[in-house]
Amino acid sequence: MYMDIRCGRIPRDQTWVIMATELRLLRDHCQRIGLAATVAQIERTAESITGNHGYGFDLDVISRDLIQVQLRLNDELKGRVLYAIDSDKAVYMTDSQFDPKVSEVFPDAAFDMDEAAKCYALNRATACVFHLMRVTEYGLQAVGKTLGMKDDRPNWEPIIAKIDSEIKKPYKDRQFKGQTEVLAHISSHMHAVKIAWRNRAMHIEKKHTIEEAREIYDATRGLMRYLAENLPKPATGTLTVIREKLGL
Repeated sequence: MYMDIRCGRIPRDQTWVIMATELRLLRDHCQRIGLAATVAQIERTAESITGNHGYGFDLDVISRDLIQVQLRLNDELKGRVLYAIDSDKAVYMTDSQFDPKVSEVFPDAAFDMDEAAKCYALNRATACVFHLMRVTEYGLQAVGKTLGMKDDRPNWEPIIAKIDSEIKKPYKDRQFKGQTEVLAHISSHMHAVKIAWRNRAMHIEKKHTIEEAREIYDATRGLMRYLAENLPKPATGTLTVIREKLGL
């Protein structure tokens, strides 16, 4: 349209309609990223076009208004830093990819699951692993409580040792009879996470690659999903059961 006007041609009615539609779309995009000056210029220009279709106005003025939209957009964008996310990781900005059951059983871990996902999407591998470690803390606490361990924040080794010891005992001597398969799977998942971490994640000098973060991510997701699906639920009081049955 600008070039038509500068060359002395009068834009057709349909051209005005198309331009107004495109300006509205551009305005919406600019509003989402906070380009206030560009939005203000677009609204002034669009109002003139939609209200009068160019008639009764100096076309040179309208052409200059259109150029001002472009200039303000360029100026405001120069003050922004934009990052591109790999297409295969974009989903992690809005979805942690953990099983929904994990958030239901471990609601306090939801924040770190989301942060781990965003760090992975942005290729911040070491930060991603840090948040994944915090996620597993909730799982470890739940396993420790199930095993009757007194430590509120048990470490990996005591839990794995207790599980492996329980599995190796004769059936008559076991504390958790009938839970051998579940305990064995928990131990397997915990070993997978430990192997992925290579026992060095806590060392301050350790930096992780994005490939290592991916491996740890998958292992952590598997562990937390299994725990969410198989750990026994906390005992519920009679009053609570009645209230749930009545929908209160």
